[in-house]
Amino acid sequence: MKAVVLTGEKGVGGIILEERPVPVPGFGEVRLRMLAHTLNHIDLWVLSGSPAYTVTCPHLMGSEGVGIVDAVGEGVDAALGLTPGMIMAVSPGQGCLVCELCRSGSESLCSSYRVLGGHLPGIFAEYVCLRASRLIAVPGGIDPLSASAVTLAGATAHQALVVRGAAKPGERWLVVGASGGVGHLACLAGKAMKMEMVGTYGPEKKREILESGLGIPLVTHESPDWPERVLSQSGQLFDGVLDTVGGATIPRVLPLLRKGGRAVVVGETTGAQTQFPTRELFGRQLSLHGVYLAHRMDIVAMLGWLARGELRPIVSSVGSLETIAPLQEAYRRMMDRDFVGKIGFVWDAQGRSGRR
Repeated sequence: MKAVVLTGEKGVGGIILEERPVPVPGFGEVRLRMLAHTLNHIDLWVLSGSPAYTVTCPHLMGSEGVGIVDAVGEGVDAALGLTPGMIMAVSPGQGCLVCELCRSGSESLCSSYRVLGGHLPGIFAEYVCLRASRLIAVPGGIDPLSASAVTLAGATAHQALVVRGAAKPGERWLVVGASGGVGHLACLAGKAMKMEMVGTYGPEKKREILESGLGIPLVTHESPDWPERVLSQSGQLFDGVLDTVGGATIPRVLPLLRKGGRAVVVGETTGAQTQFPTRELFGRQLSLHGVYLAHRMDIVAMLGWLARGELRPIVSSVGSLETIAPLQEAYRRMMDRDFVGKIGFVWDAQGRSGRR
């Protein structure tokens, strides 16, 4: 089988398409024949050698994916009903599943929480073996690439918007960085909840795709006066802000919130240090939340919206991975921020079409 492996060299030049034996499921494991994958920013951190994700090479890449049950190992609970042919999404992050944090829906706070492709070997291979607890059934009729897109980026968007942000139907929310994986899925989730969403984006060339895929008011944050333009366009303050950029944007988004509003930060792509506006925070009684990844129930919720046709991720596919070159180019596009939504790939025509 083919697998995407990081050999040790940093950067996209360090990944190869390697031939490996098809794995045999161990006790409590299920083997999946993978259909489709989507890329995540965690992949870039691994490629850059970030201390947040220290891996041992050769390292199997990738966190997001959907596959078909190919074999069920001994010890898998029969009550789960896992049988060959079922299409399953992979839960990239997982805690111990037994502590109070895991059971209460705060799995990513568990001290045992580890992410496939980051802390652990990933799933970018034609076949993977995983614990049955990692798998979530994909409802019928969902394109595998779309399902893959919500397993980490989409789940994080749900955790940020719905769980930590406590967003409600009818509220007004601003998403800073609406062109990225988490950002655009948060916009779509908000629309599915009948919320009023506004988004910001980077280069002007992204606008047309965003307008078509999101259907919400948009303002470029490359303009120095973007907060003022957002406020002028919206006409009133926001109930919440979901910030996927972080860093220097924090002092600029807090004034856009009404008194008692909520801000949720899910990233820091600016890399900029900033003086935190504490007076703004306490003087207007704002709430500030940080979100790192998600819980498996966030994936379930996003798959539900997909199944009901209430959201459709923006996913561009590089096609079938016959060589490593298309994937290397996709990672370069991500590094250059030359993309909108998610980028994915498939292993064969079945993965492209989503046929069962």
